Amino acid sequence: MGNEIRELLINFWRRSFFIEPLLIFSFILSFILGLFYHYKNKERLLFTAYFFSGAILFLPSPIISICKILTRRQLMIYEEVANTFFELIEFLAFYFFFKKCLQNKYEKCFKVALYMLMTVSGIFFIRLAFPNYKDEDMRTHSLFINVIEFFFLFIMCLAYFRKLFTDAPTKNLFKRPSFLIVTSLFFYTILMIPFFLIANDVFLNEVAIYHILFACHYILLMFLLFSISKAFLCKIPITT
Repeated sequence: MGNEIRELLINFWRRSFFIEPLLIFSFILSFILGLFYHYKNKERLLFTAYFFSGAILFLPSPIISICKILTRRQLMIYEEVANTFFELIEFLAFYFFFKKCLQNKYEKCFKVALYMLMTVSGIFFIRLAFPNYKDEDMRTHSLFINVIEFFFLFIMCLAYFRKLFTDAPTKNLFKRPSFLIVTSLFFYTILMIPFFLIANDVFLNEVAIYHILFACHYILLMFLLFSISKAFLCKIPITT
């Protein structure tokens, strides 16, 4: 029994070149850091919730695969619901982070982005309840929500850089927690938007390449988590 479980886990994680368990470890480590270094700060607490939701997103999949308690479609629905909830929490954490960083300068625009993402996600959740919702359409629409979220986060990064470089920085940028977070997020979003746009076609035609690209996605996400965790270790506000 033990050998079967080990073999199943190896086969499950081999698809992402064993980067997924490292990503799970990164989320858990970041969550633990968040518990100890949140200083009751709203932005830090939201990122802590983001870390927790990431762990919840990635941990159950191998467990469910081992137990085989769900059908393929049920598993897919679970994964897409978890993934969309994760994206909403992720966006919410960065929404309040950028709102504080930019001192409410673009608050109306950011609220429109938040409402649009919540509306699209709500429509997606409703569609999941229909039995005639095809798996391919489900995957396509889920990836589309990823693109929307990442596009809005990318715009927020540009707004941050515009404000930052409007005046000459008076402080070493690499000692500013917000700069580390936004720079990592900027590269994460700009590199992943093209992937999510073509991901479904790649999955249908070249599954091996699809898993390679998703492994790259996990690596970029780990860099982002590292940057946020490093910012958490600073005693000054992460929005500085």
